[in-house]
Amino acid sequence: MAKRASFRYWCLGFATLLLCLLGPPAIAQLPPSTTPAPVVIAQAASSLDAQAKTAYQQGQYQQAIDLLQQAQQGYQAQGNVRQAAIAGSNLSLAYQQLGDWEAAATVLQQANTDLAGQEISALVQAQLLDVAGKLQFARGDFLAAIDTWQQTTDLYTQLGDFERQALSRLHQVQAQQSQGLYQQVFRTLRDLQGEVEAQPDSALKTKILRKLGDSLRAIGELEKAGTALQESLAIAQALDNPSLVAATTLSLGNLEQGRFKVAFEQISSAAALRHAQQSLAYYQEAASLDDGVLGIQARLNVMQLLTNPIVAQWDTAIRFYPTVRDRLAELPPGRTAIYGYVGLAENLITVNTERDVIDPNWSEIGALLATAQAQAETLGDARAQSLILGTLAHLYEQTDQYSDTVALAQQALALAKPIQADDLNYRWYWQLGRSYQAQGQTEPAIQAYTEAFNTLDTIRNNLVTTNPDVRFSFRDTIEPIYRELASLLLTTVPEFSMSANLKADTPQNQAYLRQARDVIEALQVAELDDYFQAPCTEVGRDRVSIDEAVDKTDTTAAVLYTAMLGDRLEVILKVPQQSDLVHYSAPAPRPRVDETFTQFRTALVTGANTFQYSRQVYDWLLKPAVDAGLVSPDRIKTLIFVLDGKLRLLPMAALHDGESWLAEKYAVSLILGLEVRDPQPLPAQENLQILAASLTDPPPSEASTYGPLPNVNKELDTIEATAAPTTLLRDEAFTAKALGRQLRESDYAVVHLATHGEFGRNRQNTFILAADDRVDLDTLGTLFRQIEAEDTSRLEMLVLSACKTATGSSREVLGIAGAAVRSGA
Repeated sequence: MAKRASFRYWCLGFATLLLCLLGPPAIAQLPPSTTPAPVVIAQAASSLDAQAKTAYQQGQYQQAIDLLQQAQQGYQAQGNVRQAAIAGSNLSLAYQQLGDWEAAATVLQQANTDLAGQEISALVQAQLLDVAGKLQFARGDFLAAIDTWQQTTDLYTQLGDFERQALSRLHQVQAQQSQGLYQQVFRTLRDLQGEVEAQPDSALKTKILRKLGDSLRAIGELEKAGTALQESLAIAQALDNPSLVAATTLSLGNLEQGRFKVAFEQISSAAALRHAQQSLAYYQEAASLDDGVLGIQARLNVMQLLTNPIVAQWDTAIRFYPTVRDRLAELPPGRTAIYGYVGLAENLITVNTERDVIDPNWSEIGALLATAQAQAETLGDARAQSLILGTLAHLYEQTDQYSDTVALAQQALALAKPIQADDLNYRWYWQLGRSYQAQGQTEPAIQAYTEAFNTLDTIRNNLVTTNPDVRFSFRDTIEPIYRELASLLLTTVPEFSMSANLKADTPQNQAYLRQARDVIEALQVAELDDYFQAPCTEVGRDRVSIDEAVDKTDTTAAVLYTAMLGDRLEVILKVPQQSDLVHYSAPAPRPRVDETFTQFRTALVTGANTFQYSRQVYDWLLKPAVDAGLVSPDRIKTLIFVLDGKLRLLPMAALHDGESWLAEKYAVSLILGLEVRDPQPLPAQENLQILAASLTDPPPSEASTYGPLPNVNKELDTIEATAAPTTLLRDEAFTAKALGRQLRESDYAVVHLATHGEFGRNRQNTFILAADDRVDLDTLGTLFRQIEAEDTSRLEMLVLSACKTATGSSREVLGIAGAAVRSGA
């Protein structure tokens, strides 16, 4: 576990909840005040303001706060209301960097109150709004942030300040992404890219193209990001500006590292290695061009890549480590240096836990964290102190010093809680849970894991959408918490045993089983959110719990919740009209389970004999319940499955009990979680409005990949022959625009789309084909959400026919699930 934990912690080393995508916001400035004031006081306030700006830029936020408070008092003594107010807005920025949202909101509100009735320039107004937008975004009020940054965009446009206008639009993009508004994201980026292209080549254009590329990388548009960054680099090189070249080269290194992680996820080892090598080359070039902060960041990124367990260049990393350590020592105290020490320490912990040799020793790594802690204490940076103590707890965990680990994690929590740093809190609760569990303290472990789960659940969407590194490492940074908590809960509850007729019938055991089931469902939702890089909840209005549905609506249905854990495959069973849940497990290690599922899937696809595998999966999932009489065809007619991992790739109807297929005895249904649309009967045939679309030949741009579908129009003929009211879109008539118009203008209960489609490992690679182009998952989601928002349609059934569905990755199935979720069917 320690080895995997090291990778998880590395990925989280810099995964703090970002206040903005584009780096620390700039301290705002006003023109010199014309209000008469004593010269000495004016000079003192101005000097304090300048010192505060320097401290802020160096990451010395508490010092910046102290200086700004003094400057504000000086301006107030002068009677200079505007300068005092702008100092207050800058105070808000500094408080935001420390995570003190209440203080940030208070001083910003006071600044706006002081300026009420004052004549202020459009520039000052825009700067105040920009600070407000950052605070709204940091507190999760994304729609308000979008509106605020639209106002700043308009003001900067009026002022002719293209750089600030572009940055405001990129801020909007991040907030739009967090709301899942991808059509707006793409439109904003497309428009901005067009405007940037029209600008003459300059340092400003290089900078904006670089930030545009970083934004595109953050939403997963890696190819478009590469185009923008390469253009930025070309202009910087033509300008012969080493600083600009270094900055863009660093961004290109980050992009290649993102491509490396994607290639690895897609099981493309050669491509992953190629991207890793290119990333290292970019980082090394950036380091050679810059001796300052940017060069140090490049060196830290080199260490990050070398110590990634996938790359595993341990010896090279150890040789490179002293260079990074010595460069960090040259930095002034501040966030950059502190986070650099923490990241370097995590790199070295990874190296030591992955190798047989402990070098450097644990004390030397601890000394790096001690240096960082001394700086953080001097600066009064509670967030940084919490990060350091939590990392030190992780260090002690490697040497099984669990009492010290618990004490340090508790100190880290004590610092993070008052500033509402939940992106740190869940990590430290997770640390506590692991430590308690290692000591056999089950109850405290469950409590700590539950706190980690609850905290993560409140911030997961923001964490995943604002930090691409977290998104790429979802399986190592977020998913384990769900699985480890579910495993701990289920281990605590006795399994169902036919011989002893043992049920988990105590109130505490039932509570644990229901909590485990909730955690499994939450993991399903988290995976969908990760897939879409945004919240992805079903849009259907009338929802009922699955327990209620099987107890009242369909009393012949049983529900099986599956969980693939490290050492076993777990099943939680809900039978109708019985309040108690039961659970049982197959003691099969995860690798064996994965291999069996893969072989089953391969046999199904190739037409080979599946009996051996279908019988094995049946024995794991159903045999204990059937043998105990909990599930039998005389009382159960429908089996409803909530499937985990690679189980999603297997048709449950194809399981075999040694005598017959599951489909011969039961109806089989798959659902995503514990709530479903309130099941309603379809309208009578004469009132059943159907929209059916088909595409025989793919558009010319896709002809090299997809062949004709000669039978799809026969499908539509068959549907039309049912005499149900049907609208048909055949071939050239089936365009994205026509599909959208039909969905908006008519109330369809059934939508049937017979066309090629792909369901890939991410939403960017999930689409269906129309006559004019691809219709991606985001567009489909937008169309379906529009009709739901208008409250004019109740789509009951969505049929995707002739699509090329998932071909072997459990992640690809999320694309199919997402189509259903976003349609509301």
